[in-house]
Amino acid sequence: MRHRWLRIVGALCAVVIAVSLATADDFTDGVAAFRAGDYAAAVAAFEKVTASSPKSAEAWLWLGSSQLRAKGVDEAIATLTKAAELDPASADIHNNLGNALLAKGDPAQAIACYQKALSLAPEMTDARYNLGNARLAAGDLEGAMKEYRTVIAADPKHAPAHDNLGVALQRKGDLAGALEEYRAAVRLQPNNGEFQLNLGLAARSAGRLEEAGAALEVATQADPSLYLAHLNRGLVSLERGQAEAAAASFRRAAEIQPGDFAANYNLGLALSRLEKYDEAVAAYQEALKVKSVDPRALSNLGAVYLAQGKVDEAVAVLETAARVAPAFPLAHQNLAVAYMRKGEEEKAADQWERMAKVAPNDPAAQEALADYHFRRGDYDAAQAHYLELLKVRPEHLGALNNIGLIHYRRGELALAAEVFARALAIDPKYALAHNNLGIVLEAQGKRQEAVAHYRRALDVNPDYQDARHNLERLQPGSPNQAPG
Repeated sequence: MRHRWLRIVGALCAVVIAVSLATADDFTDGVAAFRAGDYAAAVAAFEKVTASSPKSAEAWLWLGSSQLRAKGVDEAIATLTKAAELDPASADIHNNLGNALLAKGDPAQAIACYQKALSLAPEMTDARYNLGNARLAAGDLEGAMKEYRTVIAADPKHAPAHDNLGVALQRKGDLAGALEEYRAAVRLQPNNGEFQLNLGLAARSAGRLEEAGAALEVATQADPSLYLAHLNRGLVSLERGQAEAAAASFRRAAEIQPGDFAANYNLGLALSRLEKYDEAVAAYQEALKVKSVDPRALSNLGAVYLAQGKVDEAVAVLETAARVAPAFPLAHQNLAVAYMRKGEEEKAADQWERMAKVAPNDPAAQEALADYHFRRGDYDAAQAHYLELLKVRPEHLGALNNIGLIHYRRGELALAAEVFARALAIDPKYALAHNNLGIVLEAQGKRQEAVAHYRRALDVNPDYQDARHNLERLQPGSPNQAPG
């Protein structure tokens, strides 16, 4: 998750210093270039000014600030340090030196500069806000929140302070408080893409998908280059079941950052849900160019190959996924399914076993292993896995039914009847359990009770032929039928 936390604010004096006319022209040109965003030209102009007026603190301040915005952080620090030496009582200079140090990644020194600026100008809102940013960068959440709240008390319409207070609150774990601050920021500056992005990210974390989607849509409109806004808008759309919209957002994210893993991976996910399998394969392959052995991408690519009926291709990528990430359950699950498609049941069972070891509470592995052993007649192993399955899903009717069948086949009629009755207590309309309980009761000599359950099975499902045959079979001389 990306948060916008650094907004450099540096108040610069627009006074013309007492210099020669030629130097004054350079100064004016530098200010004009700075305000136009042409920082390289501003640097060139102010270098001329400082060369001719080396003792002008204002000139060094403008030069250092221009260098900082032109990405010359080290040069800016040196220049602003010189400015501070020339005029140690200038709060503006200390504030801008703090900005340069913070951009350098030195929040401790930046804090000292901002504190110096505030000692010289206690009401300087820019320095107070920047001090909050430095504390936030240093991990001092309480300190950062204190500074932002001081700024907001002085200027309730300071949108960046609301936004960054939201960041601090969210990092502290106060998501509700963070949302309120993000909302305050976007009310003040509704067309600020990064403010909308932060609101969207927080709303998504809070499960407020409609609000998240709306904020992220505005973010992408306000700043179409915001990669994270497009990516997260796609994720929200996917979570809301809007796969087509999600795919469009992921494509835009991939255009902004070509070769990006997350954009292509999630694009593959959206396209697979749309059953656009050829396009999904292409997206996953793009993602794998970045992370060639990512188990999620490999597992999902294998699943797409299975959906296309390309079993051999699926096995190849899924074997790689299971090998490089033996603790990743989905790789084993999908590989097991692929082996089953090839008719290699023992290999499939081995993958289910591996999955059960790394994800013992995953019902899929326990159910598959139980059914595998049940088909092979290994009832002890089957029952053990069904019981593990019931620990996770105690109302799993299929597991209860098959445990009942195991007891019946062992001749444990009372236990079988008990388990089938347990299944019917969960779902009184479970026709299969009615039929099987009828067979057990019939084996116990309780013919009238058996008839009642056969009839109940037919009430639920009139087309249930086994129950109908069992009911008809109660005529004198008819053979018994085993449950199924």
